[in-house]
Amino acid sequence: MTLLNSHKIIFVLIPVLFAILFVSGCGTSQKTDFYQLEETSNTSLLGIEKGHIIGVGPIHFPEYINRPQIVTRNSAHHLNVSEFNRWIEPITDSISRLLVINLSNNMNSNRVYWVPREDRQYPLDIRIAIDIGRFDGQLGGDVFLESRWSIFDKNDNPVLTRVSLIKVPVKGVTYDDLVVAMNKALQALGKEISQAAKPFLPQ
Repeated sequence: MTLLNSHKIIFVLIPVLFAILFVSGCGTSQKTDFYQLEETSNTSLLGIEKGHIIGVGPIHFPEYINRPQIVTRNSAHHLNVSEFNRWIEPITDSISRLLVINLSNNMNSNRVYWVPREDRQYPLDIRIAIDIGRFDGQLGGDVFLESRWSIFDKNDNPVLTRVSLIKVPVKGVTYDDLVVAMNKALQALGKEISQAAKPFLPQ
């Protein structure tokens, strides 16, 4: 093989190698991380049923958070939907479960149930309906949880309605930090509702 032919082969192979490397790079996708809101039941509530019978629901959610991607807020009117940071389960299910467990812990009852609809078929001591208007945050900023909630007595008559505006700082710039702050915001809402509901429970 002559020196001229060798150079020709090299000039042909170089573009081919670059093309292969470019295609390989394009085929590599970013890793997706999954997150979950979580609350642990109080171990003192294990065993036989005890405490007041409390229904939680219906719980209404803003449609913009009802998606697998985690939503953050860049400004008042600019939201970001992250394709690579997602909820492991429907966020509405996580919120409902966390609030039920949180209210159960705070009200010392293992008979707190999620009641998606108002036409429940069993008697309750009280029922708590929650309408969440905003639930999002900014990486390195704050999480905001805004909600309107009502307490109904055993006859399903409204006895109290309040608006909660909760702000929790995000102690970091990662999505893990954001989820931790969102968890704390929901816990704060559960505590606020529990304290307001106790006077309406049968003695």
